[in-house]
Amino acid sequence: MTSARGITGATGSSNAGGNITRKRGDKLIESIYDAAIEIIRSEGYGSLTFLRISRLARTGRTVLYRRWATPLDLIREIMKYRSMQALGGDLPDLIKDTGSLRGDLLYLLDLYQKIYVSVGPEIMNAMLFEMSQNNMRIPAIKNDIGFRNVEMMGKLLEFAKARGEKISPVSEKTLRLPFDLIRMSFLWERQTMGEAERKQLVDEILLPVYTGKKL
Repeated sequence: MTSARGITGATGSSNAGGNITRKRGDKLIESIYDAAIEIIRSEGYGSLTFLRISRLARTGRTVLYRRWATPLDLIREIMKYRSMQALGGDLPDLIKDTGSLRGDLLYLLDLYQKIYVSVGPEIMNAMLFEMSQNNMRIPAIKNDIGFRNVEMMGKLLEFAKARGEKISPVSEKTLRLPFDLIRMSFLWERQTMGEAERKQLVDEILLPVYTGKKL
């Protein structure tokens, strides 16, 4: 779970006896996450401001500004929080040798798709909105994500080479291919890939690309 360190404010609500209950730490952060997602879902990301979040989460704006500089920073943290919850850890740390490149790729696709499902369309659409606004921070964010993806695929191909599997030399853009295809399916086709589709993707596209073997 995302650490609550740095949050010292509190939300308040009345209970049946008229006393004020307080939310601090993780509960406060989750209330802020929920408020942000609700605003995006009901009104769109363009309506997301710290003022509106603070009102819905029943806390002060200063609480938000102490942790996040902009709504984009909050959105990125929600993405990380939800993906860590879904996977039980950080994706690069979960990559493992399954005994074959085919198995490794299927395992990677399953994990990566779980991230998109857990994060949800509201947060993903918020990131797309930021990209459409030519936010100056987006290129650096994309580079960071791209680097992580290339590193993970490089790790899988090293597993394959160590097992004696023949691997073709490919570009960094090609190394990002599995992640790009899952992203396109989720964001543009508005659906996840079923198990049969993921197997088809691995067998008909990814394995021929990375091994040089024709179907």
